[in-house]
Amino acid sequence: MSLNIEYKNGMRNAISRRGGSLLPRKVLIGHLFWLFTIPAAAGEGEAPPDLDAVVREQGETIEKLKQEVERLREKDAVTLESAVEQYLSATEPETRERMPGSVGGTPMYGQRVRVGGYFTIEFRDNGDGSPWVFDQHRLVPKIQADVADGIRFETEIEIEGGGADVDFLSGNEILVEFAELSFEIVEDKLNFVAGAILLPWGRYNLYHDDPLNDLTDRPLVSRYIGSVAAQQAGVAVDGSFDLGDSGWFLDYDVALVQGFHDGFSTANGVRDARPSFRADNNDNKQVFGRVVVTPPLSFVDILEFGTSFTYGEWDDGSDLADYGWGVDLFVKRGRFRFMGEYMWLRIEQPGTALPTDPGRQSGWYAELAYDFFPSTWRGKHMLLTQESTFTLVVRVEGLDLNHGTEGTVLRDDITQVTIGFCFRPVQRTVFKISYTFVDSELTGFDGGSADVIAFSWSTYF
Repeated sequence: MSLNIEYKNGMRNAISRRGGSLLPRKVLIGHLFWLFTIPAAAGEGEAPPDLDAVVREQGETIEKLKQEVERLREKDAVTLESAVEQYLSATEPETRERMPGSVGGTPMYGQRVRVGGYFTIEFRDNGDGSPWVFDQHRLVPKIQADVADGIRFETEIEIEGGGADVDFLSGNEILVEFAELSFEIVEDKLNFVAGAILLPWGRYNLYHDDPLNDLTDRPLVSRYIGSVAAQQAGVAVDGSFDLGDSGWFLDYDVALVQGFHDGFSTANGVRDARPSFRADNNDNKQVFGRVVVTPPLSFVDILEFGTSFTYGEWDDGSDLADYGWGVDLFVKRGRFRFMGEYMWLRIEQPGTALPTDPGRQSGWYAELAYDFFPSTWRGKHMLLTQESTFTLVVRVEGLDLNHGTEGTVLRDDITQVTIGFCFRPVQRTVFKISYTFVDSELTGFDGGSADVIAFSWSTYF
């Protein structure tokens, strides 16, 4: 977001300047002609006009002209600013990477409310010996609303597997992905947020939308330690700073939320330790934070370096803590994009803990993508547009959900390599295909039996 602050403010200033000349020239000349010829209309032998009435009519006409100018200025400004925002959020590659929450949607109520979301369906072999399956994985409506100047609401409602409470469905849920009410305290620099907070715990959690990413499956570390999509009830502050004339930008996001509870495991990481939106097992809360710096480097188009941290007390008596840190990197240069993360979590355990109760967890991934498209193909078909892009992508990743054990479950001490290909006819819609090679320390594991093949179709709407 910070990379576009100066450009967007410049566009808004240009909009404001443009507003002063919106009145149609013929209308303006016509009114001026009428104003200045009224007194001359009274020829010889005619009664002189009522000057007071003329002055009143002229005053009323001037007021109408002012109102018309303001109406046209506001109308044009809203339309143009909306177009600028849509362009920034949908077509600039770095903005598409940095601001997924702003992608897609249809404006309503005079641009004040935007309704959209994303959708994903998959066809896959899960590598567990079960049949190939169509998986209607996610339908995620999004709502954004500018309640008033400086007050904004945004939410996602995730519907997985077709919904809930229907007998023939399986693996289904309906969940508030996040719901945030934000107040702009100091423009760009300080916002206060309350609600179901999307946690600033690693980069991927904040940029997890399916159409935004190049592979169907999310990284293991992001799913089982980052707990994507991770949200908890609480409050947060965030903002961006332009660090003087240096060209550096700094973004920060710090949240105070319910915190984890008993449920850490070697099989599922932190996923079963996520708290209720409405209850907590102790009085202590957990803090999550992320700080990002963006330096101006001439040899890359964009570079983001982020660091995350968390601390909380998870047991009923507030005697045992969990704390962790992470680093992430995003780089774009020409057609190449790189992203990666490392996350580490320490979980204090009681003296009665079993070896399968994890004390330390860690994981990482590194992903390289290359975008290309033959220029001669553009415009040759309705699906071969000026925005169309092919992408080749490779991800290498590792996960250790219990540093004290080895080979007890599939996802403990596991490494994966995923090779994928994407086709985006437009930037908001993508078809993906990938093959994942799985290598686990699980006793007796046969690597080929867990390899995953996935096709998916996903779009913002």
